[in-house]
Amino acid sequence: MIPTRIVRILAPVAGAAALVTLASACGGGGDSTEVFRVGVAGPLEQALGAHTLRGAELARDRINAGGGIDGRQLELLPVTDSASSQHALAVAGGFLADNSVAAVLGHSTSGATLSAASIYGQGLAAVSATATSPEITNAGPWIFRVAPSDAASAARLADFALRELGQRAVILYANDAFGRGLREAFGSAYANGGGTIVDEYPYIEGTTDDFEPYLMGIQASRPDLVFVAGLDYGGSRIIRQARQMGIEAPIMGGDGLLGLVGQDPVFDGTFVMTFYHAETPGELNAEFVRAYRAAYGEDPDAWAAMAYDAVMLIAKAAAEVGFNRQEIRDYLEGVGRSRDNFAGVSGTIAFDENGDPVDKGVAIGRISGNGIELVSVEGGL
Repeated sequence: MIPTRIVRILAPVAGAAALVTLASACGGGGDSTEVFRVGVAGPLEQALGAHTLRGAELARDRINAGGGIDGRQLELLPVTDSASSQHALAVAGGFLADNSVAAVLGHSTSGATLSAASIYGQGLAAVSATATSPEITNAGPWIFRVAPSDAASAARLADFALRELGQRAVILYANDAFGRGLREAFGSAYANGGGTIVDEYPYIEGTTDDFEPYLMGIQASRPDLVFVAGLDYGGSRIIRQARQMGIEAPIMGGDGLLGLVGQDPVFDGTFVMTFYHAETPGELNAEFVRAYRAAYGEDPDAWAAMAYDAVMLIAKAAAEVGFNRQEIRDYLEGVGRSRDNFAGVSGTIAFDENGDPVDKGVAIGRISGNGIELVSVEGGL
């Protein structure tokens, strides 16, 4: 356990100012011999996608201020996929067809990443900053990610839950790739550590609004904790209704709940996991935090930090091997194996043979107003 301190996390960004249509992404930009284009795919109208885009933009600005890559300016082509598997296919197809796009940052969510993987497998590397489903491990040789798989991080979540919160848990999970993966990984690790999963309830992220039937069951079973395997849309409704019904058990979730920070005092006390915090020591991160504060008036969160790292890594690949799609993919495959590890603001990045990051730790904290009260680091960050 490390000393408790406050890490400010950027609140969600509303509005559609960041959105770019697929047509403009595929048709605009200028002469491809003068720029280096990276597609950005995610739910840009949601906090996850908006924060991802902010991190990518800071990386772009730093690269271009330094002269670009081999004389080319880096240009981002952001397109929203609305966290939809169907939309992700169209977005990926557009990027693949646009020969000026050398690589992609995305997709932000696991379902979208898995859906688009077959498209990228035709010859375009995609680096997701935030997708965590264990299924992505087998998504193919053109898919890489900065965030660890839920299978890797859930064991650390379960260790913390067993040590600090209790031995009996109920899981509510979004019935999609992300939710099912986190539910399975956390549940298995929790049970293997000696805990009991009292019950499990599936819901549809973005559709299910009334959780009262599930919460009545939770009220009757009186668990030591409630684990939410989903995003902030469902998580916000679960927590608000649970507290209205008088359920006082601690509520815990993965990084999908980070969007709850700063939204409502009812979410204070919720335990969340993150892969980055702004107080990470070192000048590399300090420089990033200063730039982020100057641009947005807040400290960066994990989504922004990992997106920043992903774009910086793609740019490094292009600087070393050129702008060919195949050569960029081959470079990424070697990071941490045939090539040196990449030093990022969110930690060291090294890929295994499946494009998954190796040995990335997690931080556990409690939501507290506009920030996160950091209570534990599980593994190294």
